[in-house]
Amino acid sequence: MKGSINRYSGRVTWLLPILFGLALQAGLLSANAQLITLSDQNSSAKINLGNVGNSGGMTNWTIDGVNNLAQQWFWYRNGATGPEQAISTIGVAPVFSTPNARTLYVTYDNGSFGVTINYLLTGASAGTRNSDISESISIINHTASPLSFHFFQYSDFDLAGVPGGDVVQLGKNLRGLFNEADQTKPGSGNSLTETVVTPGANHGEAALFNSTLVKLSDGNPDTLNDNAGPVGPGDATWALEWDLTIQPGSSVGITKDKYIHWEPVPEPSAIALGFLGLIGCFVLRRRR
Repeated sequence: MKGSINRYSGRVTWLLPILFGLALQAGLLSANAQLITLSDQNSSAKINLGNVGNSGGMTNWTIDGVNNLAQQWFWYRNGATGPEQAISTIGVAPVFSTPNARTLYVTYDNGSFGVTINYLLTGASAGTRNSDISESISIINHTASPLSFHFFQYSDFDLAGVPGGDVVQLGKNLRGLFNEADQTKPGSGNSLTETVVTPGANHGEAALFNSTLVKLSDGNPDTLNDNAGPVGPGDATWALEWDLTIQPGSSVGITKDKYIHWEPVPEPSAIALGFLGLIGCFVLRRRR
């Protein structure tokens, strides 16, 4: 028995690095496929935390059984040169926690800098088709030198579960910084408003799919073109860009809130009845 073990021990030793590599690879793949689902009342949201390049991030926001989102995710560029990259490429794997069903805390960090995002989903009662997601973002500089950091948010919403037919308009605050996005699907009663509480973004871009995503995915450093719109009707998208200088050992926070709302569109018959009612009131007043 001992002879058999000694005879194969060399082969087993030779295989150990391979087996360890396969186990490590399996662990990384598991991390790369990490999908978190938040839920509250009539709403759920799915966020892919892993390093899946340009297809990661929040890819589902379902309200009363209808998914209104294709993708919303974040990109970054460190300095003036080099391409933008998805934040899921920062570090080896994200560190995250879900203290309850509607909350997610996730951090991407490589030792030099890191990005933390806190999500909070707030649903509503069934049938209202309203829902809210707030995000608190912190970008930290661990180094002893100022960090020139460019942070991008890309948004591709498909209101009412249908790509196309949407119109998007970006707004600015009194300082001329982008702080709001309004997206509607005319005739459906569906609308989305995202408000940047602080600080406003330096640049914005409203466009049709997928021109902005191509920019963020190429090998060049890019600046959003400041087209505030309106853009559409069509498969409308929009993006925001913060150009930040983060001092050594310091952090910068970005807080945002997005709200999807549905207002029933009156039926043509109801509109006609209302119009006739107005005419009746007018005639009655004339007679008096």
